[in-house]
Amino acid sequence: MLRAHTRIKVAACRAGAMFALVCVIAFGVVLPASAENLSQVLYRFENRALTLGRYGAMAVFQERLFTQAANCAGKSDSSYGSPDGVVGAKTRQAIVDLQPCLNAAVRAAVGAESYGAITVGLWRLLMPAQLPPPDAITRANHLTFALEGTDYDVIQFNFCQSKNPRSGKTFLEGDPYCHTNDPRAYLTWGPRGATAGAGAEIQQILFAAERANPGLLQNVFGPFTEDMHRLALGNNDAAFEILCAIWVDERKRTAFEKRFAAYGARYEVQAAYHRVYDAANADGGKIARLFKLYNALKSVINRDPTEIDLAFFIDRATHGSVPPGDISDLVDRMTKFVTRTRNVPSPGELRKQLAAWLPTHHKYNDRLARDAIFLVDDPDVVVSDAHRRMWLQRSGLKASDFGLSDARYVASYPVASPTGYEKIEKFYTVLPEDARACPDTVRRARKK
Repeated sequence: MLRAHTRIKVAACRAGAMFALVCVIAFGVVLPASAENLSQVLYRFENRALTLGRYGAMAVFQERLFTQAANCAGKSDSSYGSPDGVVGAKTRQAIVDLQPCLNAAVRAAVGAESYGAITVGLWRLLMPAQLPPPDAITRANHLTFALEGTDYDVIQFNFCQSKNPRSGKTFLEGDPYCHTNDPRAYLTWGPRGATAGAGAEIQQILFAAERANPGLLQNVFGPFTEDMHRLALGNNDAAFEILCAIWVDERKRTAFEKRFAAYGARYEVQAAYHRVYDAANADGGKIARLFKLYNALKSVINRDPTEIDLAFFIDRATHGSVPPGDISDLVDRMTKFVTRTRNVPSPGELRKQLAAWLPTHHKYNDRLARDAIFLVDDPDVVVSDAHRRMWLQRSGLKASDFGLSDARYVASYPVASPTGYEKIEKFYTVLPEDARACPDTVRRARKK
């Protein structure tokens, strides 16, 4: 029997005919009564761990969960590992270990029957009131984050990163030639794959973060500050030269990666990262176009986009094809598809048809596998065996793993206005020493 002082002290009450959870746990959090569905699943680990990122509320949740579960089970906090934003076996075990210290009424209220799942009730039980449960937009973005798998403190230089098929080596490993599979993305950063190449998303994020927090670049990048200013204001040719000069020098490259990791770990930088991608001239505009399409179909489908539709939109904006600026032709085709019989297609059937009309020619198999994530929860959708195998090989994740449902709806997406970076005239900001540092072999990179 666990000793009384290790138990979480929980009380439950009834308010009229509606059961409400009002509890005080050992570390002093008071949860107000609420009409929300406390047993609603937010995240559930089944076959594949959910990588949600080391930064944000999930790591805080894990820290609190691990402490309380360890107290309850008589274990050490370290038995669950460090809070890392990965919802997997250790998080599920901690949730299971916590259950005996909750009385029956509270255990039912936080969704104990959802084995090892993070529910709304469990979140409210453990978290301070200022950190509410993640909403559908946050969880939909987490789904795409889990697929991309790169956190805010991770960058990747894309100079000569591919191996020569003959030698099996890269340029930095001693091969005399430079091979690359992405010659237009000189640097890649973070969960949405921001680049300093043709897309210039990295430059936009630097601009937005510095405008909101003057002096941040100097505070974090130190001796690289001028390089970062010249990168942010430079054109595409300048980005190549500046970054190549850093990359080719091992000492500079290592120091730069450490500085960038510290930069990406800052909350204000992550806010700027989101701001750039949610803008009308970036992914936010692509997502808005899909909402516009569904709004045009509302008279025949009689609903707003579902939570799973939302996640599909976000993932398509990140990796894949979206409708063109003029959606009239697609509206006509989708309307005919919906009204061809008396039975309105299920949300999954509608997504499957839309995906077929928005083919992706880049990484085609990856896109098919990702599309399946938004189909397998719908019993009305038939997913071919080949398609299912591809999905299982690449992720095996489902939208419902992130608590997303076709029974709940999302009317709009908060699109941000452009940052203003697009109005700045870019120019060649390269110093002579930068141009001399980049080897001619790198300039003549062979596309793999």
